[in-house]
Amino acid sequence: MLMSTNTAVGGSWLIEDDPTHFRRWATNTVYPFPLKPREGVIGAAEGCWLQLEDEANRVSRQHARLSHDNGQWLVTDLRSKNGVHHDGARRPVVVLAPGVEIGIGDITLITESPLLAALRRVLTRWIGWSAERQEDIDLALRSVRLAATLRGALHLCGAGNLVAIARLLHRHTLGDARPFIVCDPRRKRADESARAATNYDSGMEALTAAAGGTLCIWQNRQPDDFDQVVEALRKPATHVQLVVCTHTLQANDPLIGSPIVLPPLAERASELDRIIDESTVDAGAAPGETLPPVYREWLYQREASTLSRIEKATRRLFAIHKAEGSVTRAATQLGMAHATLSEWFARRTLEIGDDDDDN
Repeated sequence: MLMSTNTAVGGSWLIEDDPTHFRRWATNTVYPFPLKPREGVIGAAEGCWLQLEDEANRVSRQHARLSHDNGQWLVTDLRSKNGVHHDGARRPVVVLAPGVEIGIGDITLITESPLLAALRRVLTRWIGWSAERQEDIDLALRSVRLAATLRGALHLCGAGNLVAIARLLHRHTLGDARPFIVCDPRRKRADESARAATNYDSGMEALTAAAGGTLCIWQNRQPDDFDQVVEALRKPATHVQLVVCTHTLQANDPLIGSPIVLPPLAERASELDRIIDESTVDAGAAPGETLPPVYREWLYQREASTLSRIEKATRRLFAIHKAEGSVTRAATQLGMAHATLSEWFARRTLEIGDDDDDN
């Protein structure tokens, strides 16, 4: 019997495009799939499509076969001694989907697609490009996928406004068409923009509004009825992704599973330029397109204290740049109110171009 790996409820997991390659766990080593309908043998023998060797010699000479059938990529165990594993269990056949991890011997291969690779680039920007961060990135990728497909809680830990980070994750995993709702009893209900989160102080109201999307809360600012929210989330009919934000992880906290920890920017000074460049691409820039030097320098001086501030400022500065200084056109592009964007710039005393709507 084929083992289906797509557990998304109602197709909520946005990353359902066709897999195109394997990537070896905690590395940038990629193995592109063969052209359809060709098959490829995975094993230790020379001549295999994917030749793998591990230190424990647990990879058979012809261990498994990668094939494409009926619109799906499959990995089939070729009666190997140690088998093919998925989710820790030995499987005769596994249907591949973005994010599925295949264990062959002591080697883990992650199934990737263009959309999953894009999500990994975002996580890499947040966590870091150094070799010692690579496993943290893949653990984060696993946490995001499991949370989005199985509706477990996803935990973000770091400095700054993590709600903005959670919103960007929502965009990459569930899409802008689904609701992103914040429940924060310390803030009054307010819309920053047509696409921004609506803030609620009632957990159950927020949960209802978040149906099919994401509910974001702060760990230390839970609503009074949060126990009811947790109980409702356990029900199969509740299709909501819960994201919990915290600045400091608390020991023995039952809500904390496998958190995504964002390192302080003070530890990543050498990567600041790259963070800004890739944030600019995520804001819609073409490859190689960057912020004008004056905006970039201003960002260094004013907004480079936390990752969330860099992300927000880069997105807004790039919109102003593309709108040739027009706050009105930039606000429209961002889905924000003109007054909100104007006030944001005014508080930071950034000089921008003329806002002439007739041009």
